[in-house]
Amino acid sequence: MTKKLIFLLIVLSMVGGSLWSAADVPTNIQVKLILKIISMDRNLDRYGDPVKIGVTSDALVTALNAEKAVTIKGKAFAVEKMGSPDDVAKYKVVWIGKDWAGKYSAVSDKANANQCLVFCESEEGVLNGGGAVSFKVVESSPKIVLNIENAKKQGTDFPADFLKITVVVGGLN
Repeated sequence: MTKKLIFLLIVLSMVGGSLWSAADVPTNIQVKLILKIISMDRNLDRYGDPVKIGVTSDALVTALNAEKAVTIKGKAFAVEKMGSPDDVAKYKVVWIGKDWAGKYSAVSDKANANQCLVFCESEEGVLNGGGAVSFKVVESSPKIVLNIENAKKQGTDFPADFLKITVVVGGLN
């Protein structure tokens, strides 16, 4: 599975690298990475079936719903737009957009209590806001940024092979 993710990142960097040099990782790429990363969690059973995903962006709701044929290790997923940090309790995976930057602390508190994996559109959400995973462009290639300490607080356990292909931040204890 890790080999597939590495291959996906290599292909994506070759195909569109120069297009992303100063931009965020495109939504369609984030969607594929989000679904693959969820599948790599060793504690996947905690997500339930279907895997409930809450997001703050209409564009991401649309993009994830376009992938309905994809399953996460045989599990279907359901996507809904969240209206407030209180909604985090309904989900096991959330994606927080830059428009919620001021709400990162409230989201991470609820996510930690609910064992909910938090993806952030902004790297700042992972570095200082309590999020576990974000994406950024480095040398025109998409990279996964993982705050290992926050991921563990949210009940996630990623394999060592996955950690090798990410930019790991946060404590490693």
